[in-house]
This record gives sequence, C-alpha cells and structure tokens, in this order.
Amino acid sequence: MPLVIGGVASGSGKTSISLAIAAGLRKKGCEISCFKAGPDYLDPMYLELASGRPCYNLDPWMSSPEHVLDLVSRTRGYSLLEGVMGFYDGPDVSSSQGSTAYLASILESPVFLTAGSKAMARSFAALVQGFVDFEGYGQNIKGIIANGCGSTRHSDILSKALESARLPPLVGAFPQGAFPELSSRHLGLKVPDQSILSSKTIESFAEAAEKYLDLEQVLGILQKSQPNNPGQTEKSRVDTKVKIGVARDRAFNFYYQANLDILEGCGCEIIPFSPVKDKKIPQGVQMLYFGGGYPELYAYELSQNRSMLRDISDFITSRKPVYAECGGLVYLCRDLKILNGQVFSMVGALPFRSTMLARRKSLGYAQLNLMQDCVLGKSGEYLRGHEFHYSEISPMNETCDWQSVYQVKDARGNPRETLGIMKGSVLASYVHVYFGHRPETGQWLVDWVLNSN
Repeated sequence: MPLVIGGVASGSGKTSISLAIAAGLRKKGCEISCFKAGPDYLDPMYLELASGRPCYNLDPWMSSPEHVLDLVSRTRGYSLLEGVMGFYDGPDVSSSQGSTAYLASILESPVFLTAGSKAMARSFAALVQGFVDFEGYGQNIKGIIANGCGSTRHSDILSKALESARLPPLVGAFPQGAFPELSSRHLGLKVPDQSILSSKTIESFAEAAEKYLDLEQVLGILQKSQPNNPGQTEKSRVDTKVKIGVARDRAFNFYYQANLDILEGCGCEIIPFSPVKDKKIPQGVQMLYFGGGYPELYAYELSQNRSMLRDISDFITSRKPVYAECGGLVYLCRDLKILNGQVFSMVGALPFRSTMLARRKSLGYAQLNLMQDCVLGKSGEYLRGHEFHYSEISPMNETCDWQSVYQVKDARGNPRETLGIMKGSVLASYVHVYFGHRPETGQWLVDWVLNSN
C-alpha cells in the first residue's frame, strides 16, 4: 500500500515533500508510482514528471473503496500518495469520511504527517498529539515531517519533544527555502512543463530529500507496507471500436488518468490534438472530448485558429458526439470575455457567453442525476465529480434551443444550479465527471458513439 503524505492543513508542504520523496527515491534507482488524494489535476502532473510514471487520483467520495484499491493494486514498484487539505478534512466537517485519514484507513497505509514548525518547540508535540489522538485513524501516523524548521538544533529539539511524548518519530525536517519555488495561479500550481519542472528542478527536489529526510527509513516503511509490488506490467489489449479526439495542449489538460484508462479498456483509441496549434481535428475520429484547463490564457490563439474552429463546427453539424467539461464548455461557447474586457470568438456551438471572473465562482463535489439519455449514461443514473472554476456563462439570445439534462447536488445533498447543457450532439457542463464512480460509463459511451456514427 502507498506511503501517505498527510498534512495538518493546506499549505503545509505536502506537494513539495511528495515531489522530493518521489524524486529522491527515483534517483536511488527505485520505481515509484504516485497518487493524489481528491479531485486535483495539477499536482498529479507534477508528480508524474517527478516519478516518470502516470499519476492517478484516489477519491473515496467520487468512487468506491473497491475502485481505489483496484487502482493501487495495478501499480509497479513502490507507491506514494499525496494527501488533500488537512489530514481529517473531507466533504463534511462532522465526519472524516472522504478525508486523507479515511483514505489511509481504506488502504491500510502508513502516514507521514507534515506540519509547519516555525518558532515551535514542545508545542510541536502537542500539535502532533492532537492529530494522532483525534480519531482512530491517527494510529496510522508513523512518522512526522517538520516543515519550516529553523536549524539542525531546532530539528533536534522537535525530535526530543516528540520522543518525550511517545509520539511517532521525526523522519524529516525541511528548513525554509529547502525546495525550489513552484509558480502558481488561481487554480493552484501552474501547469507544469520542462521550463517549470525541468530535470534540474527535479534534481533539486531529490537533493532536498537526501539532505533533510531519512530516505532509508522511508524505504524501510515502504518495503514493509508494499514489498516492491510487481503490479500489472502492461494494459491488456482491446480491439479498437471507437476513435476519440481528445484536446490535449497548453489550454486543455485537465483529465483524470482513470477516465482515459476506462475508455481505452472499452475499446476507445485516444487520439490527442491541439485546438491551439493544429489546423484540423484528427482524421477519422468519431467523437471529440474537451477537458478542462486554461482556455482564457490562450483565448487569442484559440480565436485565431479559424480552421480548427470551422472543423469543429463542421464535426458538430454532422451530429457526431462532443463532450466538454469546464474549460471545454468555455471553448464551445459563442465567445469568451477575459478579465481585461476583451472578447474573443470561440467555437459557437452553444449560445452562451463565458465571462472570466476575478473571484472563484464555484468549488466543490457534485453529484449529477441524468434527466435524459446522453453520452454519459441513461436517464435516471447518477455520476459524481467536482466543480472548480473562475468563469460563468450567460445565454446570448432569447431562443432556448438547448436543454439541461443534469440535476446537480453537492456532497451534502444540497441542490446546485449547475447546468448539463445538451444541444444536438453536444453535452457540456462545468462538472468534471469521474468515470471511476461508474466504470460502465465507458461501455455506454462506446455504444452511444457507435450508434451515432
């Protein structure tokens, strides 16, 4: 089972420490597979670059415990899981269900808890004891990592404080500035590429792990919890039934790896293309899939790629299926208004204007009930996912030639106003759907596409 990196709160250093461990173990010649708790797209991209292997999300609210365990069982070598928010934080403040603590219990995984330690001595032990004793899940905490440690002497003080209170040992102490700084924007970290997370930067993370963390102790815990699991070395081959064009470039890059795996396992050939750079969609595709991302940052390039806009419009006119989430929804609208007031023409498949906002519009889990048969399932079924966006859409004419086929609620069952817009062969919404909640979604989608072509 994975070694879990939990934190006392968001911003406690989980991502940097996870990157350091992954890079450090990889440098030692270990094969490491990474996971990210919760509905996150950006951190998995970083972990994938650091480990050299695909990173999967593990979310016990968006999927079943069986699905979570299945994903972990497929990994090769050692595995590492970066937690989400604070250790006990989940969809409901009255319960730890859905939290990193809950996920670690499902996996029966050891946990390293990371906490800020600036200007603390024995109080650091009091903080840790609160997490260890708060609920039974705390018994999975096997080691403590201090972030923002002042010096070697400070590290010794923290270690003795934990030891005197009979708490899990200090396994690492990172001073301020130990890690390379990672750029961020409103949805979190910036989308990584070789300029942001270069091989040199990854090497710096590895060096931080070597200097400030007991990597041999990390390896010892990994060997006890997962004796170098051989996993599944390759995916089983499935005959291609459907070709799907998936928008993947600087503007569109928010996809759950499990979603793509499920589609491939049902006979879909995933063909990536770039709405920013390519002139046409891939030849022979039978469906288009637009994930989320940052289309607002490339609004000019997207609007100027008129041959691509025309080709997508022609594809939609031919009534072939198109599915879009969040940034993909924005791209399919009539136009996009960015923060400085400029307006850029988009595909125009949906009669809406998308407007970027200075403040976050929506954040949270979403359960959607399908009110009509569509590419994701039949009427009456439900799926789970999440929303996170800084834009809103508004109709641009009085004619309602579209319908909403979603009824959406949050994790507590409260209604949300989120639309599931269906117009002709297009389905689009702000909800990022996780297919792992209903893996049969993949087969339904394949059948839908085949019946549409």
